[in-house]
Amino acid sequence: MRRFPSEIGEFGKQFVAMQQQRHEADYDPDPEGSFTRDDVLQLIEEAENAITQFNGVPARDKRAFAVYVLFRSRRN
Repeated sequence: MRRFPSEIGEFGKQFVAMQQQRHEADYDPDPEGSFTRDDVLQLIEEAENAITQFNGVPARDKRAFAVYVLFRSRRN
């Protein structure tokens, strides 16, 4: 990840964090309500910020990141 602009690294971290939050909301429901409205609004804002920063990265870096994510490196 060090090869990519910091915005892409932050996007990746945010993506993983959001996925974990979604799994918690979907599969580990808390009867007391684990997410308040303010919590959700904050998570949405963080996701929007990550996407905005990611969109500001040059297209060649986004393509390289897509290849990096889609294909595993082969090690012999």
